[in-house]
Amino acid sequence: MSDLILHNYYRSSTSYRVRIALEMKGLTYQYVPHHLRHGEHLEPAYLSVNPQGLVPALILGDGTLLTQSLAIIEFLDETRPEPPLLPQDAPGRARVRMLAQMIACDIHPVNNLRVLTSLRT
Repeated sequence: MSDLILHNYYRSSTSYRVRIALEMKGLTYQYVPHHLRHGEHLEPAYLSVNPQGLVPALILGDGTLLTQSLAIIEFLDETRPEPPLLPQDAPGRARVRMLAQMIACDIHPVNNLRVLTSLRT
């Protein structure tokens, strides 16, 4: 059994980012799915894990809860540095962060199920 538990949804791009980082790092983790279209992320059992009701959520071996994909990925890279996810040079790291923020802030919101549902109502 792994000391990392990833609560996620298979179609969530934010969850996918974290799964990619975990796999690139060669880390084992427990995969806990929550079907967003069925509202499983809003059930009391999951809200007791993450009161925001969002995925992904990563629980560490000591019970620490991490949310937000970019924060989780940064944590993984800082605490398990090999292999590194970011380039060694500062400009390279800045470019990676720039692209990640463009996706998270500019592209992701218009493809997010929560936003799309709100726009339809």
